[in-house]
Amino acid sequence: MTLDLRLLVLLALPWVLVSCQTLGFYRQAVGGQFEILRKSRPTGPILADPATDPALRRQLESVEEIRTFARDHLTLPGDESYGRYADLGREHVTWVLFAAPEFSLEPKTWWYPTLGRLDYRGFFREEDTEELAAKLRADGLDVQTGGVDAYSTLGWFHDPVLNTFVHSADIDLAELIFHELTHRKLFRGGETMFNESLANAVAEEGVRRWLKHEGRAADLKKYEARLVRRAEFYDRVEFTRTELERLYGSGATPEEMRKTKEALFADLRDRFRELRRKWGGRGLEGWLTRDINNADLVSLSAYQQHVPTFHRLLDECGGDLDLFFKRAKRLKLPDEA
Repeated sequence: MTLDLRLLVLLALPWVLVSCQTLGFYRQAVGGQFEILRKSRPTGPILADPATDPALRRQLESVEEIRTFARDHLTLPGDESYGRYADLGREHVTWVLFAAPEFSLEPKTWWYPTLGRLDYRGFFREEDTEELAAKLRADGLDVQTGGVDAYSTLGWFHDPVLNTFVHSADIDLAELIFHELTHRKLFRGGETMFNESLANAVAEEGVRRWLKHEGRAADLKKYEARLVRRAEFYDRVEFTRTELERLYGSGATPEEMRKTKEALFADLRDRFRELRRKWGGRGLEGWLTRDINNADLVSLSAYQQHVPTFHRLLDECGGDLDLFFKRAKRLKLPDEA
């Protein structure tokens, strides 16, 4: 999972919580965050050290340029994150879980101090994620899990660059950093779709402006084509989501719904195959080689469903990001009206 969820509640007071399971969750969350703090080092000395791997130096220099652009041109807090680097010695920083009932697209939620109810649970160890996933599956829920490369602590700490994402292409680095800095600038507790859709919309606009600023016309053209493909992917997902909502509200028997649900997800995989043939290459491989369920659609909706709403809001603001964030802070999304 990329760009995908990047948020955990890391500063709870675990000793005031009654549930032993909840206590264990916050203990691992606090421990995982302090591992990151303990392993992070200022970027400056790393860049100045002749022994630093040249590839890492180039990537950290790119991060410096990107966060400076975020500060100077996107009104994002570029001075407050990504000035340190940490090598965690693993592929992902966290693993995240989404869940939904067998016949519903309403996500299972978890309550977090100061943040309210959110649509996901995250752990610093994959085995903890899979343990919870097994329990939820045994209870009859659809579950999706995946590794996460980055997340935002929303200003509790100065988030460092991590080995889990530092070697990404610079456009992907920019998209990720703009996304996470948006969380730091504006985050509404208990509103996963608002937060993730906002961050994705700002990240896309930020990359466009950054590439224009850098005079990279060819890369901008490729990025715009990527966004077209992204929209085509989500159009297919939205079609299936609408059909499933109609099915789950139809009053059909569980047996009938189970059969139709399976057919709808098979149709979605066929739609993905059509996209891959259209695009060429071997994209969407993961979506074609595993089962897709309600939890997958919940996770996708969290990150993309309201991105067009925020793009329209930015247009209404004439591209003025200061005004955009002021209006976004008060914005009611269609499902909140």
